[in-house]
Amino acid sequence: MNFTKAQTNGNDFIIIEGKGIELTLEQKRRLADRKFGVGCDQIIFIEKKANRFLVNFFNQDGSSADMCGNGACAIALYIKKQFKLDKVELEISGKVYKTSSEEDNITVSFPMPRNVGDIITTGNKHRIFGIDETKNAESLAKLNPDCNLHFVEKISDNSFRVKTFERGVGWTLACGSGAIASGFHSGISGKIRIIHDGGESFVENKGDHIDLTTKPKLVFEGKFYA
Repeated sequence: MNFTKAQTNGNDFIIIEGKGIELTLEQKRRLADRKFGVGCDQIIFIEKKANRFLVNFFNQDGSSADMCGNGACAIALYIKKQFKLDKVELEISGKVYKTSSEEDNITVSFPMPRNVGDIITTGNKHRIFGIDETKNAESLAKLNPDCNLHFVEKISDNSFRVKTFERGVGWTLACGSGAIASGFHSGISGKIRIIHDGGESFVENKGDHIDLTTKPKLVFEGKFYA
């Protein structure tokens, strides 16, 4: 099967296009394995449907994911390159997300996050902790098995450093939906700079929605023998 490797701030993906492509759990895990397969944080399946694209995400361990912000940005770039479309709609977990591009920047618009107790939902579930809690990441992950964990440090009025421990993956170099959750948690209006281990992204509260802007890259294409 043909695939495209992409990355957004070091958060890397395998994109597989086509209707009806299905892999077993073991095949997903092997494809995502960095020793026995191609290697990625998440596998993304896309399918063109009328004027939008259906998108499904799977984590490195083969489990499904409801959303991935950086993955959505990578998909928007893939569609821009392959289908020559600067603005597209992505259907993810039954919700529609609008995307746009300007030069190297890709923007995906998200509904406003919601607080459910200590959990912030952006399509995925997130918990926010101080940067000093990174040493406790694995124990915190066991206590929050359905959540991505983000360890945040404020470095200026509108800039934050964020380290991410993702459900089904572990430590990753970046997380787009986590950037949204971290920006929302800050309570700051306007554009916020999020500095990840793998690069930076920008989050902007637009009142009725929130935008994530990044610079994803398509890395290489290949064929995987499942």
